[in-house]
Amino acid sequence: MFEGLGKTSKARTWDAFGSHIAPGSTLVHDREHSHSVLVDRLSLSSESYDSRLLKGLPDDENPLGHVNRMCFMLKQFLRAHSGFSRGSMQGYLDLLSVAMNPPEDKLEKTAMVLDRAMRYPKTLRYRDFYNVNCRSEVGDC
Repeated sequence: MFEGLGKTSKARTWDAFGSHIAPGSTLVHDREHSHSVLVDRLSLSSESYDSRLLKGLPDDENPLGHVNRMCFMLKQFLRAHSGFSRGSMQGYLDLLSVAMNPPEDKLEKTAMVLDRAMRYPKTLRYRDFYNVNCRSEVGDC
């Protein structure tokens, strides 16, 4: 989930992730203070590490290596799609989530995405899409 720009807070962390984490799960994190709201409210097991102490470790020994790898993949993904607008950020995060998570079978994953798309109750008509007045100075395209 897109949490916003700048330093995170407990309120923003809760709003972004509170409904996406199953109660009782394990949260592996870097001792960010805003994560405590998730641990407390969702009764999570907390596995926290001081990132300053992990800097010298090889990647395969770093307990946050998987998290670091996901951050790297997200940066690479967003760099590969550098023309996106910030208003579309959640869509790009959703796309990356589908690409990186199970199921591994591509046909099953495609069926899941199509099923999700077909359940969306909105209809975008051809003329509505192509008759939009784009104001490039505002970036509403």
